[in-house]
Amino acid sequence: MGRRDRVPGEVMLGRAELMTLTCGDRLELRVARDGEGRLRITWSGRGCELSRGSASLLTAELDGLSASEMAQRSDRFLAAMGRRETSLPGAETFLLVVAANPVRSVCATLAWRALGQALSGAGLGSPG
Repeated sequence: MGRRDRVPGEVMLGRAELMTLTCGDRLELRVARDGEGRLRITWSGRGCELSRGSASLLTAELDGLSASEMAQRSDRFLAAMGRRETSLPGAETFLLVVAANPVRSVCATLAWRALGQALSGAGLGSPG
């Protein structure tokens, strides 16, 4: 399950595959550059509704942004989850309700951690 549509002329730049040990969620996230130079995010995987929903939200919010914008938004979200903040500028605010539950926050952050690794692996950002 996931957003897997490939764009003609797309060039794969980086990928990361992560798994949560507590519930077995698995996610592969890919960052590619399309024929027009935009960064695209695709993912596939299986797991709970929270991890899949978070991956879909990440894709909807960050797909097409620059690498630095992706990294900044991802880093900010992960930091907010760690501090149990209540507000962020994007739709990722809705995921903050699980920040107080360590097991569920692992599911909510899976795709966001994978994005940091994929960007880092592509030489486009630092791991978050």
